[in-house]
Amino acid sequence: MSLPATDRIVGQLLDTIDTPALLINLDALEANIAAMAALCAGKPQRLRPHAKTHKSPIIAAMQRQAGAVGICCAKISEVEALVGGSIDDVLITTPLVGAPKLARLAALASRVHVTTVVDNIEALAGLAEAAIRAGTTLDVLVEVDVGQNRCGVRSPEAAADLADGIARHRSLRFAGLQGYQGKLQGIVSPQERRAAVLQAMQGLQDAAALVRARGHTIEVLTGGGTGSVRFDLDLEILQELQPGSYVFMDASYRKIGWDEQGSPPPFRPALTILTRVISKPASDRVVVDAGWKASSCDAGPPEVFGRDDLVFDFAGDEHGTLARVDGSPVGLRLGDVVRLLPSHCDTTVNLYRVYTVHRGGRVEAMWPVTAQGCSR
Repeated sequence: MSLPATDRIVGQLLDTIDTPALLINLDALEANIAAMAALCAGKPQRLRPHAKTHKSPIIAAMQRQAGAVGICCAKISEVEALVGGSIDDVLITTPLVGAPKLARLAALASRVHVTTVVDNIEALAGLAEAAIRAGTTLDVLVEVDVGQNRCGVRSPEAAADLADGIARHRSLRFAGLQGYQGKLQGIVSPQERRAAVLQAMQGLQDAAALVRARGHTIEVLTGGGTGSVRFDLDLEILQELQPGSYVFMDASYRKIGWDEQGSPPPFRPALTILTRVISKPASDRVVVDAGWKASSCDAGPPEVFGRDDLVFDFAGDEHGTLARVDGSPVGLRLGDVVRLLPSHCDTTVNLYRVYTVHRGGRVEAMWPVTAQGCSR
């Protein structure tokens, strides 16, 4: 299946295009990138946004132009899809294990600057061999589990032992520590979220202290996300920040309180799903052409963008329903379009091959989701 012909879509009004479609409000996207750049301006931390959110070299280039030092990718296939041009400095935030991935790492490291993470001493020999094949010295971070209960060493002693192990390989260079706590990013209360950030960062600092005591220089402590970035900037513990979702701001992140007054985050919803009414089985319910294949459900159903009176529910792979909150007649006609605000932008983006980019209600461009489906 080919991508939609750009010349037939650019300039059209949104309500005339085919559905379901993944939309980017270009004004909101540009404002979000500028807002994060403004937050980081004058701060000692460097911004290295996570590209697993948007999977687009176009958006990554916009972030670099606004001051980001590089990008993060979750998988090596994302790096392969996105590098080129100004995207020449990448941190792969997931450990790479196994001959196929190490061969690909060697190929990448021979042409762009790649930093990777490790949490097991048994993985070092493979990383060292990949660096030798690439003819380079590979920067390696030790990943520390700071509360995510996923990857990462569990103690300062294990972090220091792993730093020692990296130093024994001439083709590897110990560069620092990564500590990411994703579970705290969506805590609604800013007070509770700040306390969770402090706890996570204490674990990272404890590991860093013992690593330094072993004689290692730490160039970077990296981590953080959209929900913690305000506190990460104030604490000045991390040298690099990895927020991703701020570019789009899904429904989950829109619920968090930004400050003690409960203000919303300084980022606007930029990503929506355009869907069309295809059936009216009853006065209090209509069916739209967006189901599980159009919006991820790992964080719950999407919200109806700009319509607090309507609620969306999944009705299968290809279908969803809209009803009024008070149960009264919906009032939408066949062919009417509405926009949905995804509950989780990262996993929703991965369902699509193309963004429909709009400004002022008209389509301005079609951008490929270049790293769509890059899960290896």
